Amino acid sequence: MNRDLWKHFIRRYGTVIGGVLIFIGFAVTTPYFFTFHNFLLILKQMSLLTIVSLGFTFVMAAGGFDMSIGFAMGLANVFLASVLNATGSLALAVLTALGTGLVVGALNGLLVAFLRLPDFIATFAVGSVTYGAKMLYSGGYPVFLVSPPRSFFTIGQGTVGPVPVPVFIMLGILIVSLVVLNRTKLGRHIYAIGGNPMAALYAGINVRRKRFYTFLISGLSVGITAIVLTSRLGSGQPEAGENFLLDVISVCFLSTTMFGEGEPTGAGAFVGAFIITMLNNGLTMLNVPYHVQYITKGMVVIFAVMLSVLLGQKVRIKFL
Repeated sequence: MNRDLWKHFIRRYGTVIGGVLIFIGFAVTTPYFFTFHNFLLILKQMSLLTIVSLGFTFVMAAGGFDMSIGFAMGLANVFLASVLNATGSLALAVLTALGTGLVVGALNGLLVAFLRLPDFIATFAVGSVTYGAKMLYSGGYPVFLVSPPRSFFTIGQGTVGPVPVPVFIMLGILIVSLVVLNRTKLGRHIYAIGGNPMAALYAGINVRRKRFYTFLISGLSVGITAIVLTSRLGSGQPEAGENFLLDVISVCFLSTTMFGEGEPTGAGAFVGAFIITMLNNGLTMLNVPYHVQYITKGMVVIFAVMLSVLLGQKVRIKFL
């Protein structure tokens, strides 16, 4: 009985415990890691990753996958900066970024949910189109902001007391995501579709429409992330979002191994984003080469998934 309890405990909290051990390891090996300033820095760094990962979580919870997020973010960045330079209207620029994300999400949803193309292939193709569009529009060069409203920089660079504004944005979106996924009919339907789409269909759930909604939510999260990122960088960088894809996938894989769920959750995405960002932060402080950081993050994800499988936890992920 004790063995079963221990196995259950590791299954639910093994990844979290691993994250704590990594935290302790960095705190011991570098004197600047375990400080209040660095803790706030980690929260600020993880804010963008968390926001886009939460959107990705909706798609993944419904048994889907979205390969277009990084390319769509770059397109939204460039469009936002261009509109802000051309009009000086912050509201119009923000709506442009959100609209760009929603259009890409709607296209993904149309191809996957209604035309029934494999999500991995369809979203990768949409990402390719998006990549070509942003490069064609920008020529591959960044769009620097010219005399934007000062309030725009508050979004990505401002603070409330010692806490960066992006942290508050992240927490607000996290709360909304948790409520939608865990307390609403839409959230229950999304998890039902991810568990067994045919059973969900026979239960009266409009599977195609709900899957379409998940891609819209993912696109909206990309648009929000693009706004914060452009504010932080002070320019629209066409390639700025491409490095997010690997980290987002890592976060959502880690999410499936937490709390014994075997499926992506909002809380798991938040903890996973903290672990991935903490790894980046700690390894950078230790002067570990950038390419080695990719190897380390990949090994962490492999270990987490292997641990869950060995403990009998079903990790529910579908690619096609």
